[in-house]
Amino acid sequence: MGDEPIIELRGVGAHRGGFQILREVSFGLAEGATTVFMGGAGSGKSSLLKAAAGIVVPDEGAVLFRGKDLAKMSRAEELEFHRRSGFVFQDAALWANQSLFDNLALPLRLHEHGLSAAEVARAVARVAELVGYSDELKARPSELSTGERRLIGLARALVLDPELLLMDEPAAYLDETSAERVFEIIASLGARRRSVAIVSGSSDIAHRFADSLGVLKAGRLLAFGSYAEAVRWDDPAIRVVTGRLRARKAPVSGDAALSAWADALTGSLGDGAPSAAAPAPARPPDAEARERGKAAAPPEPTDSGGSDQGGRAADTDEEGR
Repeated sequence: MGDEPIIELRGVGAHRGGFQILREVSFGLAEGATTVFMGGAGSGKSSLLKAAAGIVVPDEGAVLFRGKDLAKMSRAEELEFHRRSGFVFQDAALWANQSLFDNLALPLRLHEHGLSAAEVARAVARVAELVGYSDELKARPSELSTGERRLIGLARALVLDPELLLMDEPAAYLDETSAERVFEIIASLGARRRSVAIVSGSSDIAHRFADSLGVLKAGRLLAFGSYAEAVRWDDPAIRVVTGRLRARKAPVSGDAALSAWADALTGSLGDGAPSAAAPAPARPPDAEARERGKAAAPPEPTDSGGSDQGGRAADTDEEGR
């Protein structure tokens, strides 16, 4: 990991609807690390993640990507930032009047203009398989369950193989099998030294993946430190959130087989352009066993949320209100 954070917030404050949703928030996300943010409902977790993504624009302070202030970026620099980062929305934020294929292809069409239609189709098929979605991609989001829409939202965030991934409650509304698939992907990202930030109320997710951890309350970052430090925090206001955390017996590490599986899908994108000659990916190690055990501007979004810049979506969730 480098010394310079991949994303840094410096004294960030933000308001929405007359309420202050973030208050003097400062932290840095380490390169190649996984950071988990926890807190109660309305604590500002989602707003913090969206500020880091450039979706919520701060009223005070600054958000920096590799030392560059997002607010001072040129249009080309901003587009490059969004090509190199992905965001998984709590409500999926898919374009309701476009097919699943077009939702997944949107980041490629916005950021990788040199790709042929066949290359776009291959990249979309790979990322759909990565998240475990094997049904018809001509369907519209309204035809899917909430959990299926969440998987497609995750796939869209992964399609460019971003070096920074911001995930808002990635396992919410998923069945056990789908949630485990998401956990496999997070482990693979960690093994491949991707930088990941996760908002979650789950101490299990924090225990499995967090290199560092932050706790929010009323828009303030009460504590931020390594996972080992978080387990020892004794402030009662913080322990309300972290009380279920438990010490680890060994350092977190991604499974090598899972990493190779993810490389065959997202890693084949290289520096952001899918490879037309990439081999067909292998199934994840336990996928078959699990399955045997089972019985140009985009149009205005409608009821299932909307996005721009290939995955930046309207600020639709309730966090921070």
